[in-house]
Amino acid sequence: MSWQVVVSDTMTAGWWRCEQVLGDPGFFTCWRAAIARRLAEWHSDLTVADVPERTPAGYVLQWYLGIPGYTGSMLFHHARRVPALEPCRLSFRLEPAWVATIGLRPGTFWCLPDDPERDHPDAVVVPDEVALAAVLRQQVVAHAQCFLQVYGPTVRFGRRTLWAAVTDVLDTGLLLAGRSRGDDGAGVADARLVLAEHYEPLTSASTTQQVVDERGRAHWTRQRGSCCFYYALPGVEQPCATCPRVGDAERARILGELHAR
Repeated sequence: MSWQVVVSDTMTAGWWRCEQVLGDPGFFTCWRAAIARRLAEWHSDLTVADVPERTPAGYVLQWYLGIPGYTGSMLFHHARRVPALEPCRLSFRLEPAWVATIGLRPGTFWCLPDDPERDHPDAVVVPDEVALAAVLRQQVVAHAQCFLQVYGPTVRFGRRTLWAAVTDVLDTGLLLAGRSRGDDGAGVADARLVLAEHYEPLTSASTTQQVVDERGRAHWTRQRGSCCFYYALPGVEQPCATCPRVGDAERARILGELHAR
C-alpha cells in the first residue's frame, strides 16, 4: 500500500473518493463480489459460489477502515501530525480488488507546539502527544461512523464486530507504522498511547503484545477483536496469527513458522 497527495478534483481510472462511495451502498456490494472472484482465482479448487459471504464482507470492512485508520496512524507515528480524515479528504485506488494506494487531500492538520509548520494556516496546535492521540481517535471514529452507517446494514455483522474492526485498524496501523522503519517497539508504544484504555465506541485498549516462539525468537503482534474470515474458506486450515480465535501459544507457533520461511 502507498500514499499520495491529491490536489486535483479529477479522479483517474481506478480511483474512488470516499465521499462518493459512501453515497452508493451498491459500490460495496460490487467490491465484495470482486474479492470473491479473486479468492476463487487464488484457490483453483474453489468457485465463487464456494466463497462464504462473510469472507469478502470481512475483507471490505477491514480494508475500507484502513483508509482513514492507516493514513492517520502513519502520519501520527512518522510526523506527529494528524490530518483531517473526513471522507471528502480521502480517496483510494483498487488494484484489482484490494486497496493499493490512498490519496489524501491537503487541509486541516493537528500538530505539536514544536512542529516546524505550526504557523501554517491549516495547522491546529495541540499541547502534547496525549491530546494529539485523542485527535487521531476522534478523526478515525468520525470517518468510521460514516462508513458503518452505510456498510453495516448490508452485512451480517453485529455492532461489536463492526467497531472491533475500527479498533483493529487503529491498533494495527500504529504497530505497522513502527515496523515500516524497522522499529516494532516504537509502533507498540504509539499504539499503547493512542489506545491506552478502552475508549467508546472502540472495543478495547491496545492488544499489542510480544510472544516468543519455540526457537526463542520474540515477535511483536496483537490479538484482533474482529476477523477477516479467511479461515472460513474451504480447505484453509491455518488461521491468521492475529486471529481472535487463536491463543498465545498458537500465535507464537504461527509467527515462528512464518519467520522461518
